[in-house]
Amino acid sequence: MTWLDRFRRDSDNPDRRDDRFGLLWSAAAHGALILLMVLGFSSAPDNAGPVQVELWAKGTVAEATSPSEPAEAPPAEPAETPTEPSPDEAAEAAEREAAQARAEAKAQAEAAQAEAARAAAAEQAKAAQQAQLAEAQARAEAAAKAQADAEIALAQERKAREEAERLAQEQLKKEKARQEAEATAAKEKAAAEKAAAEKAAAEKAAAEKAAAEKAVAEKAAAEKAAKEKAATEKAAAEKAAAEKAAAEKAATEKAAAEKAATEKAATEKAAKEKAAADKAAKEKAAAAKAAKEAAAKLEAAKAALRGAASEAAGIPEGNADRNQRGGGGGNDGYAAKVRACVKPGVIYNPPPRSGGSNPTVEFRTRLGSNGQVQGATLIRSSGIPRFDDAVQKGISACSPFPKPPSGNYPSYIDVQYSMYEPTDSERR
Repeated sequence: MTWLDRFRRDSDNPDRRDDRFGLLWSAAAHGALILLMVLGFSSAPDNAGPVQVELWAKGTVAEATSPSEPAEAPPAEPAETPTEPSPDEAAEAAEREAAQARAEAKAQAEAAQAEAARAAAAEQAKAAQQAQLAEAQARAEAAAKAQADAEIALAQERKAREEAERLAQEQLKKEKARQEAEATAAKEKAAAEKAAAEKAAAEKAAAEKAAAEKAVAEKAAAEKAAKEKAATEKAAAEKAAAEKAAAEKAATEKAAAEKAATEKAATEKAAKEKAAADKAAKEKAAAAKAAKEAAAKLEAAKAALRGAASEAAGIPEGNADRNQRGGGGGNDGYAAKVRACVKPGVIYNPPPRSGGSNPTVEFRTRLGSNGQVQGATLIRSSGIPRFDDAVQKGISACSPFPKPPSGNYPSYIDVQYSMYEPTDSERR
């Protein structure tokens, strides 16, 4: 059996197919990791870039010449017989030694700089190599994680597929059980319907039989009732004839009695009307006399109040006559204030004024010490009850009353209120 045949045979098994795909994914991830490591190592730089290092030393260092210019060696002097050097020659020798020392110090500094640059380049190359290794390791770990995730995903997919197959099998079992239950229920329903039909047929036959028997019984009862009704109607007719004769006799007797009573009542009514007319005439005469006397008393009281106008509004338990004309109490300003306070509360729509008639109502208004209205008693009516009620409500709404000029509220004020604004002649 060749490898290809084994591959084709294994492709029919889902579990082996999933294992094969996982192996292929793992091999591909490892190959990619190795390739990334080779590329990282091959891309590392061979030569590090230049590095500049500055060195500092304590003390004074002789100035070095430029590195591009070679140090000048002191000229060789011919061998001579040692003689005592002169001061100038000694200074030149010291200067040459100093220059040589400076050159040596500069060369040492340059050597130290070069060595530091080489060390820094090596350190930088080492750090780059370590970074490449870390990156390659991270890529390898990512590839391994991807492989593990792929394997987990394959396992989860296989598990989900197995779960789906299990659920499908359970659904098939449930569907089969449901179909069997429906078939059983259908059989039971058919049996129940058959039994119900048989029972209904039996009940219908029994009902028809009972209805037939009931019809026979009702017919017999109806015949009996008809006979009894005929006998009852005959007796009722005879009784009605007797009652009619008695009623006619009673009606005749009642008519005669009513006629006598009517004549008697007419006589008594005429006597009562005559007595009432006499009494009304007497009462009218007495009322006219009383009204005349009251008018005379009122005019006398007003005349007395006119003589003491300055004191009438402020005396406790006194009397202040106020109206819209201002002539009753001798204080036109206060009367105007009272009317202005009462008028907004008088809800009445007067008809157009005709002639000199001006209906006037008068109320005795009781006041508290703070000017609050405690009550209003009708003294003289205008003859229009609706207008009187409207004025009384306006007085009750004017609470507290305007303060009199004296500053103290009397115990009551007689308020006269006319339906129309007074003319100049009425004010005079």
